[in-house]
Amino acid sequence: MRVRGVLAVRPERSAMLLVPEQVHQLETYAVLIAIALERIHYVEVAQGAILNIESENLRNNLLSAISHDLRTPLTAMVGMAEAIAVEKNPKRGGEIAAILAEEARRMATLVENLLDMARLQSGGVRLKREWVPIEEIVGGAIQSLRTRLGDRNIRVVLPPDLPLVEIDAVLIERVVANLLDNALKYSPTETPIEIVGSIVTGEPPMLKLAVLDHGPGIAKGKESAIFEKFVRGASESATPGVGLGLAICRAIVDAHGGRISAENRAEGGACVAFCLPVGESPKVSGDE
Repeated sequence: MRVRGVLAVRPERSAMLLVPEQVHQLETYAVLIAIALERIHYVEVAQGAILNIESENLRNNLLSAISHDLRTPLTAMVGMAEAIAVEKNPKRGGEIAAILAEEARRMATLVENLLDMARLQSGGVRLKREWVPIEEIVGGAIQSLRTRLGDRNIRVVLPPDLPLVEIDAVLIERVVANLLDNALKYSPTETPIEIVGSIVTGEPPMLKLAVLDHGPGIAKGKESAIFEKFVRGASESATPGVGLGLAICRAIVDAHGGRISAENRAEGGACVAFCLPVGESPKVSGDE
């Protein structure tokens, strides 16, 4: 056992001497204190070791995911650029160019997710709150994915009496877009994707927005884990990405004082929903 310090005992009266039993009792106390300090030390050492292992695992996962998911579109883009250079048929050249643009957008999204996660973790993002209707956020998210959505059936169910919410509109639109993009990736193209809004009563009341799909759902026991960085479901291994989309969603929702969760639907597919606190919205001139 290492020396952790020195314990000095001085009688209240200098002339008083400690009897052997008292000395033995004090020695016992000193040993117990030393054992407790030793345990605390090794708990701290163990926690530090666990953090180092987790950091190393996260770094390895990140490097592996990035190397795969950046290399894949890069390889495809190089191949398609070379094909365009020698393609004689203008129509075929246009088709290749469209695919090339899609691969470039995919890579841009990956880099954007990495930068967003870095900013959120470093505290470099300050919320620019404003009162906005959730319909505007949903519409903006759908519009941002218009090219990818194509003719996909998107059903939006938002009651007309939903209140305004005080949020960072750009960030919450990013949350909706990420959830919609996930549903788009992991559900059959012939099935609809639903966006449903509602009010959850309680203190405080919350505005809930859910994105529902008809895909394979979430692996049992992974409902919470999918919001961790670099965690991806078993059905996602063949789909490009590093597992940051939902982690970013959770960080943004948490920053707004809300909560986000995922569950499997009884009829099949997944439901990912987030709730935002509903405050007292400002009065407009026509209300008085």
